[in-house]
Amino acid sequence: METTLDPAPGAGALQIGTPSILALAPLAGALRLHHEAGLDRLREKSLRLTAYLRALVEARLARHGVAVITPREDGRRGGHLALVHPDAARLCKALRAEGIVPDFRAPDIVRLAPVPLYTRFGDCFEAVCRLETILAEGRHTRFAAGREIVA
Repeated sequence: METTLDPAPGAGALQIGTPSILALAPLAGALRLHHEAGLDRLREKSLRLTAYLRALVEARLARHGVAVITPREDGRRGGHLALVHPDAARLCKALRAEGIVPDFRAPDIVRLAPVPLYTRFGDCFEAVCRLETILAEGRHTRFAAGREIVA
């Protein structure tokens, strides 16, 4: 190891190799919860949550131009559902304003990722109901179409 610092150019120079103890402290509890729940059980619930979410979206949001592009097969689906809609950016902002945290992927994808450790099936139902109301009432049109984040 060299005895002199040769920093990386740009923001890379601010990286550190070892996380602080205070930053790692919450990890112990989180890992314990994941271990207790079991990875197989978490994956099973994740698949059930995303399948349920898909069924709700297809039943309630298709008439509003929302389509699911995530593979239907369990082995090809991760822990999220990708919804496509031309106003995805504004829908994401409207969902955030409603207390639902989606992920926007340009140009037209809203990703919803129910976390199996703490997301309930009722939470999925509530999210779809809120999205349905946003679309039916045009609430998303109050937001700019750009990528800026809305708190």
